[in-house]
Amino acid sequence: MLGAVHRARAAAAGHEAVCVSHQLPVWTTRLFLEGKHMWHDPRKRQCSLASLTTLTFEDEMLVRVSYSEPAGSTDPRVTGA
Repeated sequence: MLGAVHRARAAAAGHEAVCVSHQLPVWTTRLFLEGKHMWHDPRKRQCSLASLTTLTFEDEMLVRVSYSEPAGSTDPRVTGA
């Protein structure tokens, strides 16, 4: 997943890229990038259905991770993604 993130970043240099994935790969990649433990309680994921996890890079350096739910909040315990 991290390789895909870096390939998308390089291919979109100076622009934006959108990567679509299921919840678990997004969440575990975010945990890794934030230096957090990979084990977690799935009920506490910040990665609901139709959510956006945004990775902001300056050149090759990750400078910010942000999260939003533009379609409205959902219960992260609901499966389906």
